[in-house]
Amino acid sequence: MPNSTPPPLRDRASEPGEKIVFSPHDLEFELNVTKAILRSLDVDQILYVVLSGITAGDGLGFNRGLFLLADEGQRLLRVSMGIGPTDEQDAHRIWEDMKAKDLTLSALLADYDSEKSDPNAHHLTRRLADLSVPLDRLDDLAASHVPVDMKGEAPLEPMLAHCLLERSPLSSRTLELTWRKPGAQDEAFRLRNWWMVPLLTPDRVVGMLVADDAFIDREVSAADRHLLFALANLAAIAVEKGHLFSQMRRFAEVDGLTGLANRRVYDQELSRALQAANRTGRPVSLVVIDVDHFKQYNDRYGHLAGDDILKAVGAALRRNARSSDLIARYGGEEFAVVLPDTTLEQAQSVAEKLIMAVRTACPGTPGPAVTASAGVACSLPGLHDPTALFEAADRAVYEAKRKGRNRVEINRP
Repeated sequence: MPNSTPPPLRDRASEPGEKIVFSPHDLEFELNVTKAILRSLDVDQILYVVLSGITAGDGLGFNRGLFLLADEGQRLLRVSMGIGPTDEQDAHRIWEDMKAKDLTLSALLADYDSEKSDPNAHHLTRRLADLSVPLDRLDDLAASHVPVDMKGEAPLEPMLAHCLLERSPLSSRTLELTWRKPGAQDEAFRLRNWWMVPLLTPDRVVGMLVADDAFIDREVSAADRHLLFALANLAAIAVEKGHLFSQMRRFAEVDGLTGLANRRVYDQELSRALQAANRTGRPVSLVVIDVDHFKQYNDRYGHLAGDDILKAVGAALRRNARSSDLIARYGGEEFAVVLPDTTLEQAQSVAEKLIMAVRTACPGTPGPAVTASAGVACSLPGLHDPTALFEAADRAVYEAKRKGRNRVEINRP
């Protein structure tokens, strides 16, 4: 990521010559949220800090806040975290809970560790987990956007695409945006009195920040508008730095023999992926791969020949996995591949490809062809414990061995 900051967002909603007056409370709010963001390199915590500041009563006071982030391959914009109610009943429950706990912004920021593991805190994220914007189709999508001063309702996705292409915030108090999960018959999700702000760096789309007042009708002040845009700019930089730090940690903590991620990185990344799955409801799959007859190979041809096999297998896995997947040497001749946002059936296809790559990875080695067995397990439904997920995939490996090796077995929940 370049060191330069993203270009400042153009506020087309500002009145010409409009004077912005900040109160001491505004300045203290901006300082506290900025300090909280800069203290963390964890992307999820950064998102939580910003959304807490946007929705807290002693913050900007929006009813809801939502982050959509671009995936690693810049293919899709997808919901990563949301804070706020899904409907009026949920709004009343959250409001009563906050009053009972006297949750100020400072208390919310300090409550991140317990909040991330609370399933009741993720209703909004789960409700919108299937909302996505394909980044290679922005022009097509944006072609059907409507003017923000129009009255009535319009689909959400074209407005998100238009906002990204314009590289400028959009807002409306008259146009209601709607989204419904494809094929679902339930009531559409609605954004009212909304603001959307693109998160950008000079080189790429980071994501989108969306806030709305679905359950109150109020005028957003010029100062609050400025603070919203400032937080969006800061979030874009902080999220990119968080991703960069995560990548650097992966590169720094590698297995010395294969060059893959080591066991420590695997443990950290799988836990992080499962926390995200718990929040969004999207699946995480795990593929465990074990080289067949490796002990006999080592005993017969020596440990140096065995090391060459492991290096070749590691290189084959790295070449054939997806850029979003984490490949790690779990231990000995066992490898693990963490696949975020991947169903059991999709993971099975990835595993089949990886097993085929292993079969062709070691030409010219002594003895019979090198093969491997793989087991696949998925975090859904309800399997969010790293140890339990590994054990489920490992049981499938043993089943593959029992059925003759050189194959993939899946462990269905």
